[in-house]
This record gives sequence, structure tokens and C-alpha cells, in this order.
Amino acid sequence: MTKISTVLCLLLSFMLGSCAYDKADEIAGPKVPCTTPDVVSYSVSISPLLDRNCRSCHNPTLLTGSVNLEDFSVIQKYIRSGELMGNVKHLPGYNPMPQGGAKLSDCDIELLQRWVDAGAPNN
Repeated sequence: MTKISTVLCLLLSFMLGSCAYDKADEIAGPKVPCTTPDVVSYSVSISPLLDRNCRSCHNPTLLTGSVNLEDFSVIQKYIRSGELMGNVKHLPGYNPMPQGGAKLSDCDIELLQRWVDAGAPNN
């Protein structure tokens, strides 16, 4: 390849590589609204959510971070301190959970927040 061809290829690669669209929300389309129940049940909604996302590490056997989220009184402790929601929302000053994993979906976080706002009943 000639020197000019090499320069043109590099220039073309640079130009194509620099193309970007900075409005990803327009590409993704409208946000799908969450359908959370009016009354959020611990046994029906929250416990299964914790099973899917938290309890593989935070259980009586592993006790990752000395946290057992199978114990309802421990869950209550983390709700009262604000740690549960701070962690799952990835707020500054909290440990983002699940650690090393993707943040919970907006709908899962909304479901947890509704339950917490209702007083986090053991229902």
C-alpha cells in the first residue's frame, strides 16, 4: 500500500470510529412504566426479589459482609439505617449492590422503595 493509501485508511478509520450518537434514550424509545402493586407483599414480591438478587451471597452459610438477608430482623435493620435502599440505588457513600453485578432494574428498585415506604411489613 502506498503512503497516501495508508494515511487515507487511518483517517477514514478515525472518522468512522469517532461517530457517536449521544442521545441513547431517543434510540431506546420510551421508558416502559413499572407495574407495581398498590400493596407490596414481602412474601409475594420482596422475598423472591431478594432470592434472585441478594441471597446467593447474603445468606446464613456465606454471610458475605456479615449480612444474612434471610433473617427478616436483619433486613429491618438495613431498612431503618437506609443502607438497603442506598446500596441498591448505588447512592454515594453506600456499597453498590449487588456487588460486581448490574444494578437492579428501575422497576425492582421502585418495588423495594414502595415496600419500604409502607413500613416494610412482614406480610
